[in-house]
Amino acid sequence: MPAAGEVKVLTNANGLLSNRFRDTCPTYYDAENSVKVVNDYSTSFKNPYWGTWGAQVFFGGGHAGTNNNMVVVAEYGTNAITFKRVCDPTPWFGSSAVFQTDNATGNANSKLTSYFDSTIDGKPGAPHSYASGDIIGPANGGAANGTYIQVIAAAVNYANDAGAVAAHRIDFNDTTSAPSARNWQRVTNAPAPANFGDWPAPLYTALVPPQNRIYITPNGPNVEGAVRWFDLTSKTWVVGSGVGFSNGESDGFDSGIKFYVPSRNLLVFVYPFNTKLKVQWMDVSKAQPTLGGTANLTQALTVGPSVDLTNWSAACWCPLNERIIVAGVIGDNSAVYEISIPTVLTNYWVVERAPLGAGQTLVPPDTQLNRGVTWKKFFYDEKVRSIVYFPLASPDGGDTVYVYRPRRT
Repeated sequence: MPAAGEVKVLTNANGLLSNRFRDTCPTYYDAENSVKVVNDYSTSFKNPYWGTWGAQVFFGGGHAGTNNNMVVVAEYGTNAITFKRVCDPTPWFGSSAVFQTDNATGNANSKLTSYFDSTIDGKPGAPHSYASGDIIGPANGGAANGTYIQVIAAAVNYANDAGAVAAHRIDFNDTTSAPSARNWQRVTNAPAPANFGDWPAPLYTALVPPQNRIYITPNGPNVEGAVRWFDLTSKTWVVGSGVGFSNGESDGFDSGIKFYVPSRNLLVFVYPFNTKLKVQWMDVSKAQPTLGGTANLTQALTVGPSVDLTNWSAACWCPLNERIIVAGVIGDNSAVYEISIPTVLTNYWVVERAPLGAGQTLVPPDTQLNRGVTWKKFFYDEKVRSIVYFPLASPDGGDTVYVYRPRRT
């Protein structure tokens, strides 16, 4: 953990990463394609309930990437981060090494059910996970070390542009079970009804524990859509009466993030619009929430979509200092920006520059970072008091994780 306001870089070379993501690949998948679980329109999900210090969960791949539907965690240890496969992928064509490429990129779409899980072992197919997935803690019905749940999936399995509004979960009852011993469960007995809407990507979900709901925002045709959620109590999909976020207007198809602010009972959506950061909010203390408005920022922040090869940006909520942390402001790699949420939401939201340590950048420009690598993998992890950001899994070299500890934490 770095000092407050500073960045630490974790690599295999300096011993702060004990292995590489691709080391988690089983023999019946090829490691080169397995890194697409991280790199291709995919995300990570913070799990503060895992073990002593927490972890991040990886599940992805899909249409442009791979059939590899394994689940991997980046486990925070006292001295290093370790990548661990915690649930084996489906052997679509066989479980020996001869089927490596077939399992990774063969057309396995005929082996998916209408729930888009496997006819072989019931595990959900690899999706473009974007920001679609949530961790449920034990206090809210999750397992002792957290439960990962996905209630909507897009672009499931390689070369397949289809998806489903269907829910699956995987319980982490412990941190030591063999990956062959863990499996997924269907959460519901049927996919969502047609009136709920389709699954168009990108997808964003956010768990609101007091309501026991997971709010769902799919891509939209440049207009606000309906407010939608999955009710964890009744296990049903609901279309609310309110107006949803207008993320469909964002600059890039893989831009933006939605998160829950518990202290204010707010859902916040952050995305680039005409190269400027746009922040919208919604009060979710109400049974029928609706779009509250767009924040008036004291300073315009120029940001880029994550699909741009040279510009990147990301944002998350830091509950310890009660600020939105924005990284990747164009022209200022030596700082992040903090946004305060005012008591009266229609007042100005104060933007403050937070310089990093001398000579530090949160992540340098990297021409490999061309797909799904910024907005969705940028979380504040409470137990380590830091944002732990793993942008790209390397197919042939060492991996790099950036750790930033916000000010006043």
